[in-house]
Amino acid sequence: MQITENTTVKSILEAYPDAVQVFQQHGVDVPSECDESILDTELAICDSMCHVDNLDNLMRDLQQFINNKSG
Repeated sequence: MQITENTTVKSILEAYPDAVQVFQQHGVDVPSECDESILDTELAICDSMCHVDNLDNLMRDLQQFINNKSG
């Protein structure tokens, strides 16, 4: 899976449920803060709704997490 600004939170968590910890490291508690409409939103839009300070860092860390799980 390639993480881009167009990737949705839901697609990440469906494929890699443990990725929730990466969101938590970036200050986003997905289970308690994100309703279904946010889960279906692209990362580029969701960063303002979920108070992500640095979207590039979040995407980098998510990609690294996925690469480690996949390889």
